[in-house]
Amino acid sequence: MTADLATLIGAAETGALILTANERLFRYLRGLYDQTMQAAGKQVWDTPQIISYQGWQSRSLSELGESWRLLGKNPALRLWEQLIEDSCRGSDLELLQVGKTAEKAYEAYQALMEHGVSLDGYFLTDDQRIFKTWLKRFSAECQRQQWFDRSQLPVRICRALEVGELPLPQQMFLVGFDQLPPGAELLRRTCLSLGGRCDEFQFQPDVASCQRLVAAPDADQEIELAARWARQLLDQGVESIGVVVPDLKARRRKIERVFRAQIDPGAAPGLQDEEANFTLSLGGPLIEQGVIHAACEILAVGQQLTLEQVSFLLRTPYLGAGRLEADSRARLDRRLRSFRQQQISLSRFTNLVAEDDQQKNLATICNQLKEANSEKSTRLPGGWAERFTAELQKVGWPGDRPRSSREFQALKAWREKLLPSLAALDQVSQPIGRRQALALLRRLAKDIDFQLESPTGPLQVIGLLESGGLHFEHLWVMGLGETTLPAASRPNPFIPYELQENYGMPHAGAARELAFAERVIERLKTASPDITFSYPLWEGDCELRPSPLLPETACRADIRLTDAQDFLSLIRQNLPVLQQLKDDQGPELEDGKGSGGTGILKDQAHCPFRAFVHYRLGGRELDKASPGLDAMTRGDLVHLALEHLWTLLQDQQALLQLSEDEQRSMLVELVERSVEDYFTKGNRPSEQLLLLEKERIATLIDDWLTTVERQRDPFRVVALEQEHVEQIGPLQIKTKVDRIDELAAGHRVILDYKTGSSLKPEDLFREPLLEPQLPIYAVAEKGTEADAVAFAQVRRGDCKLLGVVREQGMLGKVKDLSGYTQAVERGITAWPQLLDDWRGQLEQLAEDFVAGQARVRPFDLQRSCRYCDLRGLCRIDEAAVVEGGE
Repeated sequence: MTADLATLIGAAETGALILTANERLFRYLRGLYDQTMQAAGKQVWDTPQIISYQGWQSRSLSELGESWRLLGKNPALRLWEQLIEDSCRGSDLELLQVGKTAEKAYEAYQALMEHGVSLDGYFLTDDQRIFKTWLKRFSAECQRQQWFDRSQLPVRICRALEVGELPLPQQMFLVGFDQLPPGAELLRRTCLSLGGRCDEFQFQPDVASCQRLVAAPDADQEIELAARWARQLLDQGVESIGVVVPDLKARRRKIERVFRAQIDPGAAPGLQDEEANFTLSLGGPLIEQGVIHAACEILAVGQQLTLEQVSFLLRTPYLGAGRLEADSRARLDRRLRSFRQQQISLSRFTNLVAEDDQQKNLATICNQLKEANSEKSTRLPGGWAERFTAELQKVGWPGDRPRSSREFQALKAWREKLLPSLAALDQVSQPIGRRQALALLRRLAKDIDFQLESPTGPLQVIGLLESGGLHFEHLWVMGLGETTLPAASRPNPFIPYELQENYGMPHAGAARELAFAERVIERLKTASPDITFSYPLWEGDCELRPSPLLPETACRADIRLTDAQDFLSLIRQNLPVLQQLKDDQGPELEDGKGSGGTGILKDQAHCPFRAFVHYRLGGRELDKASPGLDAMTRGDLVHLALEHLWTLLQDQQALLQLSEDEQRSMLVELVERSVEDYFTKGNRPSEQLLLLEKERIATLIDDWLTTVERQRDPFRVVALEQEHVEQIGPLQIKTKVDRIDELAAGHRVILDYKTGSSLKPEDLFREPLLEPQLPIYAVAEKGTEADAVAFAQVRRGDCKLLGVVREQGMLGKVKDLSGYTQAVERGITAWPQLLDDWRGQLEQLAEDFVAGQARVRPFDLQRSCRYCDLRGLCRIDEAAVVEGGE
């Protein structure tokens, strides 16, 4: 303990009142006092008069019996918002962000109250004149309700000291303030005038302090350097280490992630529930805690649900019976995704749940949600707090699984902070509706800082203001670029600049920021005998310089640190020598019956593992909804409409007999019929969407018929959507040929409709056969082989046939074998050769699949893996990381 701290603890022991600038310093001094008492051999001792300045103000107001008069921050902001909204409604003024405006107006009001000044006598801008009107209304409402704002407490407390309503402290210390706020200065003067003693306690610098300056390449590497420095000291057993971050709020996530990785690299990311060797002074928004986020999502359920909302309700462990019914809910989640729709009504969702006997609890929950949605009344915010609590209880929140320490503390914050904050708005609110109440609840949950309660570790990562009065064996202060200290001025737009500058209001001007920064640097110099100041050299492509206020005695230094650590590097370093076992072989498909179609062989060609998982294990990525209709549904509708068309027309001659208007009219009718056939009542999209889609499909097929089908040589359609069971070597698969045409000379043409744009006819000649669908149809029955195969690319503005023909000119511009260098290079120059090659490759792929071959062997990382849904299962990316790749 330093001599300064010993003096302060000694004063506290004699009964002096010690007011700290913040809660962290209060806890630090109280802990230090308790340690001193224990070291002196005492078993019991009086509670010292050590308390934060704001805490003492609240306690004093309570002693006066006037706590009810204190208007908290949230009710005050809510009142400002209401006043501003009322003002806007009665004028031409329009504000896009009422909440942000209210915050600035409230800050301006507090600054004026703290300094005891008014706007009278100053030239005001238009915005400032409007603010003055708001200010009068706010003050009038507070006076009418007999409310105090916290900025008015110093005046009330000093008056109480003067008239004897509160006892006068005989000795008082103000500790940890970089600059005394006006209220604290008023308190100091009042105590002195009444014969008491009130001193601003200043820590003295350590004469033998070591100060160094470190330049990091950029801000991210600066954080990593500080984390490695701290880890090195922890490894040496140092018990008091501080890291000060001026912009901690903006960099909290990055700092927490890097420090966790360096301080405790052996812990798996995301699994830490307690802070072990370091304490981060700033928590995150309460709403980021899973159990609180779940509560807000459950309460937000309306008559219409997005797929994301439904999926969340089915997957969250924080809903009643979430663990008991997890499997059945997961199956329903998959089923709903297969509809590929972005929205579903709550009633429809409830009916689907009721169809499953294994989800009785969820069925009851859905009925409770429907009942909650029927609530149309208005209530005060406190009434909604009670209502929300009852609704969540009925649906089984926070779930049926054991709660972790983090969840327990988050629930405590919900009960003791969030709900009381919502209820506190009753002071200033009229009855409101459910939607507005939920919006207020979410906003409060975002504003409330949640931090795990844990013992203070040897390493503290704290903000610039929170470091006031703290002392460490070793201290690192980062981010000290020229734009950080001193910071740029940020005067409040609602107060005349002259007034702000005259009274030295926070952030008012460059002189005020410079003076504040100088005091901060002087204070930091007293915080440790070993101080490292650091700054980043670069921000993007801008070169940075250190703060001009850094001590001239700080010498530039390159610190020597141990290597950086993280979870994956630690795994690689400690991997034991393992026996390599390649399990590339699955069980044989005994009956040879594949549970799929031509996709089996396509997957087998691209990657055997993909085919095995998709068609032997039945593993696939969940379907995803997209705006409007997804590509698969659109393609299915085009297929169905073309099937109806050629069922009616039969041949090209019938098509050519139609006029343009007749063709369009027929398409409109057939598309309408296709849509009706395709969609069932339960998963039918909105009529507005279907109207647009029907127009698009009719226009697309009209383009296809005009630019391709009418230009071909005469043909007749001999088969449509024909289903077959084909035997390919040892494998039996189901196929469905989109269409088979017969030309005038008797040649058979197999067509496969495609509405996408990634068609490559060259894949028909590769080894392995990456596009096996048309080859399967072409060689299906010996003696009835096709004379041409082609993809019918039905795509707006790019309709065409892509494939290969036995003889050039048989199918318009579709090329024969001589037109493909891939075929020529492999020596395939005749049609029978091509059919034999196809048949041989298809049989080999079938044999590999039936044999259970399941190697992770993608044909091409770009083409085979780019859109593969199994990358997390085959772990091809993780294998590259462990091997040191990308």
